[in-house]
Amino acid sequence: MKLKTKSSIKISTAIALATSVLVTTATLGIGFYALFFVRSIFSSLVPPDEFSSQIELLSHNLGILVLAFLIIGLTGSYYITKVIITPLLELIKGTKELSEGNFQHRLKKTGYLEVNQLVETYNKMAENLEILYTGLEAKVLERTKELENINNELKNTQAMMVHSEKMRSLGQLVAGITHEINNPINFVYGNMTHLKNYSSALIEIINLYESFENDLSEEKRTELNELKENVELSFIKKDLPMLIESCHEGVKRTKDIIMDLKNFSRLDEMVINSINLSKELDTTINILNNKMKNRIEIVKEYDDDLPLIEGYGGQLNQVFMNILDNACYAIKDNGTIYIKLQKTEKDVIMEFKDTGCGMTQEQAEKIFDPFYTTKPVGEGTGLGMSISYKVIQNHKGTITVSSEQGKGTVFKIQLPIEMSKA
Repeated sequence: MKLKTKSSIKISTAIALATSVLVTTATLGIGFYALFFVRSIFSSLVPPDEFSSQIELLSHNLGILVLAFLIIGLTGSYYITKVIITPLLELIKGTKELSEGNFQHRLKKTGYLEVNQLVETYNKMAENLEILYTGLEAKVLERTKELENINNELKNTQAMMVHSEKMRSLGQLVAGITHEINNPINFVYGNMTHLKNYSSALIEIINLYESFENDLSEEKRTELNELKENVELSFIKKDLPMLIESCHEGVKRTKDIIMDLKNFSRLDEMVINSINLSKELDTTINILNNKMKNRIEIVKEYDDDLPLIEGYGGQLNQVFMNILDNACYAIKDNGTIYIKLQKTEKDVIMEFKDTGCGMTQEQAEKIFDPFYTTKPVGEGTGLGMSISYKVIQNHKGTITVSSEQGKGTVFKIQLPIEMSKA
């Protein structure tokens, strides 16, 4: 007997209906058989001696009938039980799938109302768990990314602190050395003027003595000419002024380098000052002169009346030093570095362009990452451009890079004139 229909019915109704049919059928069968047996007795006038055999036959037939209906009942109970157990097994399987993390598993509807209610509840629970799991997974990924960003920020901050402390110590060392060197250099520089004046006076006296040479005796004149030839007086008179001028220029150059070093390493990183960008750039170029001379040409293009900007002079000098030093490294033989300074209403735009070897797109994208360097091991720490990026960020500005391998690199920096209002 098949209870399942196209429309959903209640299991309790199906069981009650099946039981009622079985009981009714059994009762009717037994009743009809008893009526038929009584009728046969009275209609055929069974003799008394055959009555016991008829009773025995009735008992036998009743046993067979009861056994037949028992089999029918058990068979019906089996199919009814199967109808109930099958969706329960599916539910157990679905629950196991949920416990293993498969939140996309869904149960199919049956033809029974109670089972369908359970299936709908299960599917709704699985859907809610899937939404919750997806949301949690997205939040975990988001938090993981945040933690990675915080970790990178901590690394950058740590690198900057180490580098800043290193630069501060170096600045103190340079300041002390420049102070000690500056005194004797100033002494020499000041004395060079006197030496120049004294040598001019001595040469003038010698020239005057030479004008009286004809008044000397032949013997004295010969002795004097021999002395002038031995000491090469004519060469000394010609070379001494140039020698003194060369020493004067050398001492002046040394004095300027000391002043540039003192200015470059000044300990004002935590104090906002008015910065003259063109002067700071010239200072950095002077310090790097040894790497540039005789092979790299500096082409400057500065707007007139460039404004002073607010900033930390020592930190900006580090940025200029890093960019120009990298440009010198990228130019293997001879080349050119172009420096532009342009003013806008609220900003100053700086552009550094070199004719060096350039970078690949992948290298350019990583150039501001901490500890990334295109230089061989031992020649670069990978912190210079990363720190430069942070310095420009702290100045409320932006720094970008564009490069093409074999054609050079361009760094562009935008700095606000008034950092406090940016």
